[in-house]
Amino acid sequence: MVHTPAAMIRFVILISIAILGVVGSPLSHKCLQLITDNGLSKNFNETIAHAIHSMTVEGLKMFNSKATESNHIPTVNHNLKSVQKVLPFAPNDPVGSDFATHTMNTIDKILSHLENSDDGLGPNWSPIERVAHTFHMLDLWVKIHELYWQKVAPNPPSSQLCACLTRTEDNGITAAVKWVADHYESGTPITLLNRPIPKLTNANSWTVWKKRLLHYYSDQSLFDAATYMSCATRDF
Repeated sequence: MVHTPAAMIRFVILISIAILGVVGSPLSHKCLQLITDNGLSKNFNETIAHAIHSMTVEGLKMFNSKATESNHIPTVNHNLKSVQKVLPFAPNDPVGSDFATHTMNTIDKILSHLENSDDGLGPNWSPIERVAHTFHMLDLWVKIHELYWQKVAPNPPSSQLCACLTRTEDNGITAAVKWVADHYESGTPITLLNRPIPKLTNANSWTVWKKRLLHYYSDQSLFDAATYMSCATRDF
């Protein structure tokens, strides 16, 4: 059996919750029960961490127009040289306005920071890989937002469930975001399930990238993230 980094994170979280339950922590047992009873997956910490690891205030505004940096969503620190690998909030990260469209302004922002390596991706990503990642995350947030309005907003999560999901230091979400941050220092984090990924140089390599990027587009992964976003953005 291959123990992947993501699998090990899930294993530690589940064992920790189980141990707490044995010694009589009703809150921990209740959280686990609430999470599973409300349809979230067993690896919710991984699916949510993937959705939020590069979240910004601009992304949060898709879910709540009042969003500010006064949030509690853990994200990869853009300054990967900092000892603080994970920020306890999603930062402001606006694009410019030199071009006519948001798409071109986003590309301008990416390419203008190539030598700085201060975009949270580290030194190992090529320009086209940076573009692919940025637009993948924007695309994923749109998909999460669509499912949010379809399935979550009509029946929003309870305050009890939200309390469990937003305790990211305790439920494994912050740990999973840190896993991403650590891997940015040595390569790309989309080596899912311990499988290497090629550099993005041609159509064949894009076929592999596309499959990996779509890994978290399942209805279950989107539901996990949409439920968390409902909780994390409701109180602005």
